[in-house]
Amino acid sequence: MSVVLATDGRPHTAKAVDYALEYARLHHEPLYVVFVISPRHEENREGIVGEAKRHLEEIKGRAAQQGVAVTALLETGPPAESIIAVAERVGASAIIVGTSGKSVLDRMLIGSVSEHVVRTSPCSVIVVK
Repeated sequence: MSVVLATDGRPHTAKAVDYALEYARLHHEPLYVVFVISPRHEENREGIVGEAKRHLEEIKGRAAQQGVAVTALLETGPPAESIIAVAERVGASAIIVGTSGKSVLDRMLIGSVSEHVVRTSPCSVIVVK
């Protein structure tokens, strides 16, 4: 079994990163960290890829310090669907996501990645606030 951490590098995912590292360490499971580049970010793809790589390297460094086996994945596509696909591909026992705390109106207009993952995931989902 393994655990998947979905991150986009924004501040609301910081607690989810901490939680995922601890969870993987305590459960002796490898951690797959996935950063998804959404099609709506195509115009700034190069900048986002650089940002994503820096963020993933930082998490890999922290995981190494804690003795957690980690694989960093940079995916493209709709975020929720990409996260679910990674979880299925690696046989995840859990997916860990952060929540942005968007308002109800924001979720109605653009949807919530964490909410979609919770509804469609083949495994347990831990949403970290």
